[in-house]
Amino acid sequence: MSLIKKKMHLSTIAFILLLTLSSMITLAPAQAIDIPTFLFVTASPDPVGVGQIVYVGITFSRPTPTGSGYTGDLYDNITLKITDPAGDTTTYGPYLASPVAGVVFNFTPDKVGNYTLQAFYPGQVLTGTNPNNPTLSSSSRNLIGSKMLPSESNVKTLIVTTEPVLPYYQTPPLPSEFWTRPIYATNWQWGQIGANWFGVAGSGAYDSSGNVQPYGTAPNSAHIMWTKPTQFGGQPGSPIKSDSSTAYSSVSLLQQYFKPVTILNGILYYNKYAGTGTLIGWEAIDVHTGKVLWDLPAGKTGSESISYGQIVNYNNFQEFGSNAILWSTPGGGGFGAAGGSWTGIYDAMTGTFLANVTNPISVSRLIDNTSDIQGTVIGYYVSNNNLCLYNTTELLILHSGLSTGFFRPSGTINGSMPEATEWRSPLPTTFNGDNISLSIAAVTPEVILMRQVPGSVMYQGVTMGYQYVAGYDAKTGAKLWGPLNQTLPPYEDTSVLCAKDGYYVMHNKDRNLAWGYSLKTGQMLWGPVQLKGGGDSAVWRDGEIAYGKVYIFDLGGYVNAIDLATGKVAWTFYAGDAGYDTPFESYPIFGYNAHTIADGKLFLSEGIMYTPPLHPSYRIAINCTDGSLVWKILQYSSTCIGPVGDGYLISWNSFDNQIYSFGKGPTVTTVSASPEVSVQGSSVLVKGTVMDTSGGTNQDIITTRFPYGLPAVSENSMEAWMEYAYMQQIKPANATGVPVTINVVDANGNYRTIGTATSDATGFYSLQWTPDIPGKYTVYASFGGSESYYPSQATTAFAVDEPAATVAPTQASQPVSIADQYFLPAVAAIILAIAIVGAVLLLALRKRP
Repeated sequence: MSLIKKKMHLSTIAFILLLTLSSMITLAPAQAIDIPTFLFVTASPDPVGVGQIVYVGITFSRPTPTGSGYTGDLYDNITLKITDPAGDTTTYGPYLASPVAGVVFNFTPDKVGNYTLQAFYPGQVLTGTNPNNPTLSSSSRNLIGSKMLPSESNVKTLIVTTEPVLPYYQTPPLPSEFWTRPIYATNWQWGQIGANWFGVAGSGAYDSSGNVQPYGTAPNSAHIMWTKPTQFGGQPGSPIKSDSSTAYSSVSLLQQYFKPVTILNGILYYNKYAGTGTLIGWEAIDVHTGKVLWDLPAGKTGSESISYGQIVNYNNFQEFGSNAILWSTPGGGGFGAAGGSWTGIYDAMTGTFLANVTNPISVSRLIDNTSDIQGTVIGYYVSNNNLCLYNTTELLILHSGLSTGFFRPSGTINGSMPEATEWRSPLPTTFNGDNISLSIAAVTPEVILMRQVPGSVMYQGVTMGYQYVAGYDAKTGAKLWGPLNQTLPPYEDTSVLCAKDGYYVMHNKDRNLAWGYSLKTGQMLWGPVQLKGGGDSAVWRDGEIAYGKVYIFDLGGYVNAIDLATGKVAWTFYAGDAGYDTPFESYPIFGYNAHTIADGKLFLSEGIMYTPPLHPSYRIAINCTDGSLVWKILQYSSTCIGPVGDGYLISWNSFDNQIYSFGKGPTVTTVSASPEVSVQGSSVLVKGTVMDTSGGTNQDIITTRFPYGLPAVSENSMEAWMEYAYMQQIKPANATGVPVTINVVDANGNYRTIGTATSDATGFYSLQWTPDIPGKYTVYASFGGSESYYPSQATTAFAVDEPAATVAPTQASQPVSIADQYFLPAVAAIILAIAIVGAVLLLALRKRP
């Protein structure tokens, strides 16, 4: 982060200083003058932890008056003194300042305490040139001979502590949810997943060293993100019969159908062809969503093919950053197409024409990961018995004037400019008295393998029993070894199968034997190794090197992996008996550049183009470590490369003439609870759905058959489910959904899991649960994701009331009997009357005399 800030800081200074320079008044002194200088030093971060890097900036207040970009005088012999807390002083330099009058330096303090830093400039006499460029400056030449006076910077005190200093800004971690482009500029870790595929080797191949994508991820399942037709495909219908030979044309080597050329910034660029193979335009489509971003004519002339893509990162005294471009060649490409006498350069974002390159040189291209300019594309060619290194990126950079080093492809560029060919290395023309003519057999980032197979008997790899080989350093052109005369089985098909990572592998197709050789010495390391195979294995084979193994695959349906260090067969994969599916013993593996290695997996296409009718075959992914099958799906990719970018595999299917994007897609989870308010002691039903929301789910083939959405399914159901959903195959009877975890936050604020449910083939799931306390509950339904899907979550709520208070029952009164109601009151009345009568008689008797 600090380095990026430093670059931004220096770029700002550069702009200001260049404006200052452009506004300088040309003086016309009668004699040389003394010009004062002002020097400053900065250090950041301050304070800093011991053992942490410190970025130091040494800056003058303005450039020299004769300085003009990379020409003219530059401040020279600048030194920096750093004194540590113990009083020990170290002097660094001398340095030559940049065109913007600055020096960038860094060091790591190893003591706690105060450091002091001070820069020194001894002064110099202006000559109008600098040590890196003898060209005389055109700026203020009248001041040549003047003296730039010495200066000392301020003394900078740097505090070093025991505690490390953490960045203020925390870059986001890798995403755990579905993501799209653009990747935010400060998400530096995300560069691991944002992988591009330049396709510089022709027909979309990664580069001339092979089809190995060294960056990013690749799909671990057959999940389809989206599909898109390129021509009519599949069965045409009556009156054309429907059988294995009547589908729309899709397997000719002479006719173009689809070529996925390049993936840049998450965008697939490809050439569009009519049903007859005629080039009709270019298209750019988002690999994440399937959205078409632009659809344009085939270049400025209307008849150009996209040949490859490139992203160039540059960093000069004024600018830094990356730009994406497309390269084109005239014509529609395809079998037998010749290279053009010019090539076009286009802006990848808009498809806008930028420049025309005349007299380009045809080369075997590599992506140079060691160049100062990241994204550099280099190539090798032989001319006049010289092995030559050609840097195509030099065509994009200005080589003169104030803007030297700037990325500005425009106008007409000479493709044969001297700056583009960086070196020429003479090749031997004789060996032991025999005339030889070496040509490029294999290109790797470390070694270029040169080879000649002498003799008039040479067809389909057949040799007279020997070959001449030599190895040249890919960086310098120096000869490393050879030429060597290596013995081969006479009159048998033995070829260089592949080369990379310090090895090249020879293979005898007739006997299915392999040998391993060192690219560093040319010596045989192991072999011959007998490989497993079938009757059709001798018809066709190909190979690729990655992860310490060579993978050799053939028409017999076999894949053999050999450990490069030991020459032992690590594993063998066999596609199995094909029964009536094919007329072959097994499912044949065939195709020119139809394989890809990425993220530990070997992607292959079963099927064969030369033997109609079309038969069932599969796109397969094999684990490079143990040879196990990771996934497969009904598909035949003909001769189309399978580029991998941003985690997605792009594949073309001859069965329906559609582009397929495989990868990890987004989902949506829903949840509801009923009843929304219940009484404690009653159960609640939590229910919802988990649906696939990838771009393809908006296509007619999905929306018309799945009006409520395409259900997300389990990994075990994925292959058959995708074939049913997107390829009109039989609906799987036993498809299962995905697991959903149900959590709640109860009325006491406790977060807990109340259960799990598995969705069905309609995407529906449910869980019945009895709440244990009253109050409000918040429900979280979560699908944790899988190899096919990113996770998703939904929320709802329900409430549980306490039961209503119960009133204690009162004792019911007994019914009144007839005796109680009539007889007893009458008796009581009679008794009362008798008592009254008795009382009256008693009073009367007492009154007698």
